Amino acid sequence: MMDQSVMRSPLGPHWTPGHHGTAAAATGGDGGAQAGIRALHTPGLLVVEIAALPGKGKAMRAAVKKGLKLDLGDGSPAASLPNAVCSGPDRYLLTGFDLAAVKAAVGDLGLAVDQSSGRVRLSIDGAKVPGLLAKSCPLDLTKWPVGMSQASHFLHIGCTWYRRSETGFDLYIGRSFARSAAEWLIESAAEFGVEILSPED
Repeated sequence: MMDQSVMRSPLGPHWTPGHHGTAAAATGGDGGAQAGIRALHTPGLLVVEIAALPGKGKAMRAAVKKGLKLDLGDGSPAASLPNAVCSGPDRYLLTGFDLAAVKAAVGDLGLAVDQSSGRVRLSIDGAKVPGLLAKSCPLDLTKWPVGMSQASHFLHIGCTWYRRSETGFDLYIGRSFARSAAEWLIESAAEFGVEILSPED
């Protein structure tokens, strides 16, 4: 059974579905509010981190491909998937997979640890995301292809980024830092308008 604390949002009282920020800066041609940034957090997301034992990276990737139907390619950050993000050499953050199934797939080739209560994923998308990231992310977006993950930082906090699309990114961050990150995101995105989505949307 999942720890019920995982189901509670760690993002604080200001993280509420709806439009936040400057409405005037986010007005569409039809007169309705069009946020420049959309943000989503999914409470209760299953996150399992796997790490290959020394010299077992290739074998573990083959086992994961067979057991979980995830093709991790050559194991590089560029071969990341939306639900299998490379967080370091022969290390991955898997989302949406049961811990028992992951352990069965990995076997004695690596370690599998439930990080559902330790990691939070924030997803952001929208035309104004590059402007937002320019305030906090040191990575060069022009040299960051879609489908690639990068280990970096956010507000000087270590994290893992994954680029879903040209303007869509996932941020994996420690749960204890999630509230600070959420408050900063809302404040910094205010000039663009930010729409916080409900997990049911």
